[in-house]
Amino acid sequence: MIYSSSSEFRNRAWQAMESKWLQAALVMLVYVLIAMGASSCTWGALTILLLPMEYAFTVAFLRMVRGEKEMEVVDLFTVYKEQFERTFLVMLLMDIFIFLWTLLLIVPGIIKAYSYSMAPYILHDNPEMTASQAIDESMRLMEGNKMNLFMLDLSFIGWWLLVLLTGGLLAFVVAPYHLTARAEFYRELIDPTNV
Repeated sequence: MIYSSSSEFRNRAWQAMESKWLQAALVMLVYVLIAMGASSCTWGALTILLLPMEYAFTVAFLRMVRGEKEMEVVDLFTVYKEQFERTFLVMLLMDIFIFLWTLLLIVPGIIKAYSYSMAPYILHDNPEMTASQAIDESMRLMEGNKMNLFMLDLSFIGWWLLVLLTGGLLAFVVAPYHLTARAEFYRELIDPTNV
């Protein structure tokens, strides 16, 4: 259960990012450049192969807030060698399920996106789990907590407006800050005493 407010998560994230802004921006820059290159490729299926990289990028912020590992560009690529299948499947299944729910109506798609949102972190913490098990566990953990995460995301709206006003440049600050806050959310979700 989540007890902290959105501002508390943001404050923790800001403190966790101290002296790590440059590293996070560099990792994000590499990720964005590769994603842009893949999306502009005539062979659109190439973007699907970036799913493990998306996983690695997301989980890097959890590892950082826990002090497990400094963020490094190489982590975006080692995931392909170490755990390609699991990470590919969890991100693919999430995208497919969210897409199918969105076909019904936009709101159910958004709700399911929040239900599945913790799956990458769960997969990281539980190497014995399959992708579908991680998604199921995310749904269980987010029962009654989806609105809390939604409010946290909503609290960043001012920051994302600044991103638009700076032509996207500020995204290299805002996106890592936002993802760090989400990682802090997950930490409290699985262990409210460890905050």
